[in-house]
Amino acid sequence: MKLLICPDSFKGCFTSLEGSKIIKNVFKKYFPESTPILFPLADGGEGSIEVLNKFIKGKFVFIESSDPLGRKIKTKYLKKGKAVYIELAKEAGLTFLKEEERNPLETTTYGVGEVILRAIEDGCENISIFVGGSATNDAGIGALSAIGVKFFDEKGKTIFPGKGKDLVKIRGTDISSVDKRIFNIKFTILTDVKNPLYGKNGASYIYAWQKGANSKEVKILDDGLRNFSFVLKKFTGKDVSRIKGAGAAGGFASGFISIFNSKIESGIELILKKGNFKEKIKNCDFVITGEGKFDKQSFFGKVVGVVIEYCKKYKVPVIILAGTVERNIYKKINEENIIVMSILPGFLSHDEAMKEGKKLLKIKAQQIFKLLKFK
Repeated sequence: MKLLICPDSFKGCFTSLEGSKIIKNVFKKYFPESTPILFPLADGGEGSIEVLNKFIKGKFVFIESSDPLGRKIKTKYLKKGKAVYIELAKEAGLTFLKEEERNPLETTTYGVGEVILRAIEDGCENISIFVGGSATNDAGIGALSAIGVKFFDEKGKTIFPGKGKDLVKIRGTDISSVDKRIFNIKFTILTDVKNPLYGKNGASYIYAWQKGANSKEVKILDDGLRNFSFVLKKFTGKDVSRIKGAGAAGGFASGFISIFNSKIESGIELILKKGNFKEKIKNCDFVITGEGKFDKQSFFGKVVGVVIEYCKKYKVPVIILAGTVERNIYKKINEENIIVMSILPGFLSHDEAMKEGKKLLKIKAQQIFKLLKFK
């Protein structure tokens, strides 16, 4: 039996690599003669550069940077030749913040800009930034400020270091202080969603509440993104308001697209390409994938949604394991070769489920392979 194991991480419980190994170990117990293919995945969020490095075999560079509240942290980026891969979640991720610290009006991507500067000193020519898992809604002005872009309010006062609450104040920008080497860098923003910058489907209305914003703050942030888009268009001539993926990570891509001609690509598609996923899925009997929460957002550039499309294309059965499953999601995937299962027994609190995540995955895997073994 040829099995391809390719889950995303289950946030707060285990990484995609840990989840893959749990499923593999159970599979080998029931099918010792078979060797499953492990293909842990990430779509641009936490763990993306570790997953990517399994395929490109680069090296990690360890440096100091800042977290979303400006506190000093240790971080790293991935380097392969002249290419550098940065994971925004390692500097501006939600995991840095306690529940009471979460407030996208006050968080910044400044630390990401510090990593960019270090990568440029390292002699890179291409910088790709995975932007999932952010605690921010600052449209990237924190990172842009760190690399020398200046933003001004209506009185001409410099806005620094750049937070979500500052977007609505911006009236002008200046790039004369930016290190000239940066303009020769090829930037690629690797997204995990396809949302536009602002509006009802934009960065703030869809994601800011997950980062600690209330309904009033969501509107302030959305108004800020609208204003920032207007300022960018005025000063660069580029309209980023309806670009797919510009709303990822609180609009991080918008300024980089306007000022540095960055392009947006899918984070998961890059990883799938580097790992030759297409050939692996063609030659397997079935696939197991999964994530912490399987819902309608899973179909907007997320790991599980992309894996489902590949399975459909190559007519390979797929089992989706999730911590929680949105009630009406079955209507969206009412197909013979797609099976969705929650790993939760149904009587655990959220805290208990998070604590027992690995054990619950193992139990569900045992149930699946026992059934397949004795069918």
